[in-house]
Amino acid sequence: MSNNKQIPRLYYGYIILAACFLIMTVLYGTQYSFGVFFKPMSDQFGWTRALTSGPFSLSMILGGLLSILAGRLSDKFGPRIVVTFGGIIFGSGYLLMSRITNLWGLYLSYGVLVAIGSSTLYVPLVAMMARWFSKRRGLMIGIGISGIGFGIGVVPAIASQLIISFDWRTSLFVVGAASLVIIVLTAQLLKAEPEKLVLRDNGDRNTEANATVRVEGLSFNESIKTRQFWMIFIAWVMYGFFYQVGVVHTVPYATDLGMSALAAATVLTIIGLIGILGRIGVGFTGDRFSNKTTVLVSFALLAVAYLGLSASGTVQMLYIFAILYGIFSGVGILIAPIIAENFGFKELGAVTGAMMFANTIGGAISPTLAGYIFDATGSYRLAFISCGILGIAASIIIWMLKPVSKY
Repeated sequence: MSNNKQIPRLYYGYIILAACFLIMTVLYGTQYSFGVFFKPMSDQFGWTRALTSGPFSLSMILGGLLSILAGRLSDKFGPRIVVTFGGIIFGSGYLLMSRITNLWGLYLSYGVLVAIGSSTLYVPLVAMMARWFSKRRGLMIGIGISGIGFGIGVVPAIASQLIISFDWRTSLFVVGAASLVIIVLTAQLLKAEPEKLVLRDNGDRNTEANATVRVEGLSFNESIKTRQFWMIFIAWVMYGFFYQVGVVHTVPYATDLGMSALAAATVLTIIGLIGILGRIGVGFTGDRFSNKTTVLVSFALLAVAYLGLSASGTVQMLYIFAILYGIFSGVGILIAPIIAENFGFKELGAVTGAMMFANTIGGAISPTLAGYIFDATGSYRLAFISCGILGIAASIIIWMLKPVSKY
């Protein structure tokens, strides 16, 4: 009788994938709902669009900065503990936001608590998926991260309907409570890495045999001394800028064009549902061709989408923008594969966290800046043009990126 342990038919990585999909659905679906609550809150309290965008910007920059710490903690303690903690804080932020009475309450609940919670969710999950899959890594991460698109397609529409049926406070409370429960429960399924399990890596190779391969690479301190690190960092600052303008200001822009609040929310639904296929397609394309080429082309096409929107302020163009944005805005899923290619797995979580910080620098600036531009000019045109220019610049930087010397 053989002493070898029987290899399960179901690779646990697929359970990890399903858990990541669900957490991403809740995380980004809830975050994208900020645009749905934007006008009801600003109208009730008499805030300008720039003021209402401020807490979102604070949440972006603080969440990005804390992502580096979250990556380090996940590398050390594993994703289960970190994500569980993050789910509690994230959901609590929305529960508190449902009770705010002034702008400072929004800064505390969304700008601080939601930032702390969200910082501990994305980076540990992406780094974990990159470790669990060696073959078809981009595709698998794309499937897990496509929960973002599903969440965007579903949660804002639910939140908008709750606002219509009840009010924005009740809607926020329901969204916050559901987020807390779902994330915390799902986090219990997470496992840091497959090396300690006698399993087969999605039909690719035995994970125990490759345990040493998975931890090779540059440390965080070694990575930041390379030119490639800072090129990717700058490109991701730009990506965060034009990505978040679409997150926060698409719904207000749609209502400015004469669409109802519910119809405007359906634009996010289109972005989200198309984004499911978009993220999977981007991951597949990155595996099939190259991650670098896929990112370069995606940035360039997003630039075209924004420039087209700035040139034609029509509902028809908005829907075309929503389709292009939905397909290509999820290109951020390739950050972990690009980091793994350039810097290895040694401190993948920490380096990924640094790039998320880069993303949130741009994402923190752009919503408030776009709000100021609208307040000053009565139009988003200049903001959309700026997004187009930065999209082109980011694609050029990625085009100039050369491989890091092998460690």
